[in-house]
Amino acid sequence: MLPHHGPAHALAFAALLCLASPVFNELVIRPAAGEGEWVELLNPGTGPVSLSGWVLRDGTGKSYLLPQAAEVGPGGFLVLASRPESLRAAYALPGSVRVLRPDGWPTLNDRDASRGRPADVLVLEPPGGPVADSVAYYEAWLPPRPGRSLERVDTAVPGVVPAAWGWSEDPSGATPGRSNSLVTEAAPGDPGAVWSGPRRVEPRRRAAVYGYRFPGPGTLAVWLLEPEGRVVEALSAPHPVPAAGHWVWSATQPAPTRAGLYLLCVRWRGETSVRRCLPVWVTP
Repeated sequence: MLPHHGPAHALAFAALLCLASPVFNELVIRPAAGEGEWVELLNPGTGPVSLSGWVLRDGTGKSYLLPQAAEVGPGGFLVLASRPESLRAAYALPGSVRVLRPDGWPTLNDRDASRGRPADVLVLEPPGGPVADSVAYYEAWLPPRPGRSLERVDTAVPGVVPAAWGWSEDPSGATPGRSNSLVTEAAPGDPGAVWSGPRRVEPRRRAAVYGYRFPGPGTLAVWLLEPEGRVVEALSAPHPVPAAGHWVWSATQPAPTRAGLYLLCVRWRGETSVRRCLPVWVTP
């Protein structure tokens, strides 16, 4: 069972009606010193989209108008930042990367409003609607290191689903204006597998959803290891799965008896074999 998101949950699934519209692709809620908060939009469509008159809205319901010059080309990116020049300097962004500031900037919360309620909500909406995309994020989703981003793994998955997001694995901590580190295209001989989800979990209190993408249908097994490699728990026996989907760690699966850092590992077997591991902090 996924965490309840209230109205934000409905907004995110309504956004499925606008799959060709720009979507939230990367978020920095806990910026590094001097960087400022920022969000990146991706246009998954095949034509340019003018964002003139579009608004960015937060959990308070207040709207911030995007600049008239806001436009994003097919497959392109647009970065909305609270401090555009600081962001450019921090990542040495070339002039080809568009970084704009709306007519105001929301203070994005990084602590849950209360138990079961998200830290904040982001909504992207064109003039007259409908909502193009939205995400209601929880504190547990956010990287603890300042400046590290939350990347969209798959724009086909609603932003409300935790498995749609993962912590950036780029050495710089984020990828403004370029493809996310978690969705790099497969090179020849590289299965291009993705295994992503929250890095802090309390599976007995709230289900944690992990997303995967592999070269094709196969079998999937999940287990928990200590950082040194010793197996702690077999969480899911090998079972048939499609090429892409979700695995849920809930109270029905085993959990370690003590809190700590572990490796959550998955093995996919099909025509080839792929193994991926995520470091996770688990609280029983």
